[in-house]
This record gives sequence, C-alpha cells and structure tokens, in this order.
Amino acid sequence: MTTQDTTPRRIEDCLVALFPDARVTLARYAERGRLDADWIAGIKGFTDGGSVHASHWERHPRGEEVLCLLEGRITVTLGAPDNAERSVPLEPGQLIVVPRGHWHRLEVHAPGRLLFITPSVGSEVRRVDSGLPAPEAFR
Repeated sequence: MTTQDTTPRRIEDCLVALFPDARVTLARYAERGRLDADWIAGIKGFTDGGSVHASHWERHPRGEEVLCLLEGRITVTLGAPDNAERSVPLEPGQLIVVPRGHWHRLEVHAPGRLLFITPSVGSEVRRVDSGLPAPEAFR
C-alpha cells in the first residue's frame, strides 16, 4: 500500500511505517518485522492474553516503545537488569514509554484497543516461563 492511494482503510488493519526521510507507507500486519522503516505505529485490538504477547517477554534494543491504551484495561510488566519486575496498570487514556532494551509483557484485564509506536525491526522475544535474561542482556 502506498500513500498515493487515498482509499480509506480500517486503522486496525494497517501499520503506519515511518521513514527517516519523512516518508510514510501503509503496510499489512503480516509485513511487520520486514519493513525497512525506522518506526511503525498501529492500533491493536485485544480480548485476552492470547491477543497480546502475554506469554512472552519482548524488548526493542533499537529504541523506546510507546503504548497508549485507548480502551480496556491492561498491566504492563517491565523487567529490570536485576531481574526485578515492576507492574504498571494502565487505564484508558494513559500511556507508558517502555525504555530501550527493557523486557516487557502485557496482561489483559478487560478487552480493548492499544495504540503502539515501536521500532520497526530488531525486536526480541522470549517465553515468560524461561525467566528474565541475565543482567548483561539489558545492555
């Protein structure tokens, strides 16, 4: 999809890919991770933990991630280099900036929608049951 196509689209069906030269491209979710954009933004609908990465830790070594809760209720759990976890509940209208390289995961308490702005490539995931990585993995 290009920005020359002015056909209206459902926002939940598209990612907005942002490039360093101020160019914007619309992409399908299936293209996530394969775009050469610096950043992607989108809205993710969720109903339960299976709708988000509840069973996996995720991190973005290339930059911070912005999570804006539009509807519903979630808790963002942040991992720290000392293997401590910090849980941050979000209500609609609140946002959190996940620091670069910090492992995090989401827990759903009520169905809703989440706006995210995240680095386009380089994300890492690991299963929650494998525990948080050693402190050197946060560098």
